[in-house]
Amino acid sequence: MKKELGYGVALAGALAGAGALAVALARKKKREEIYHEAELKAMNELDEMMNEGSEDILDCDTCCCAEECAEACADTEPQEEVDAKEAQETSEPPAES
Repeated sequence: MKKELGYGVALAGALAGAGALAVALARKKKREEIYHEAELKAMNELDEMMNEGSEDILDCDTCCCAEECAEACADTEPQEEVDAKEAQETSEPPAES
């Protein structure tokens, strides 16, 4: 009788452990699903913000700093001209004294 009771307790413990493991795995899976959905939502919101932001950048007519941008662009030399000047300077041989 004692031996049968011991087997019963051991079996009940094993079943309780298996049940607890199943619950833990189900909770973990649920957390991962929620995290994944939140990540997708955040990525979609970021894409929307980036698309909205790029439209504003290209619209210089409504920009409050359009005049400043035009002045800054006029003051800087185009990169092609800078590259051409550097190429000329490096291709000229140094003058011997």
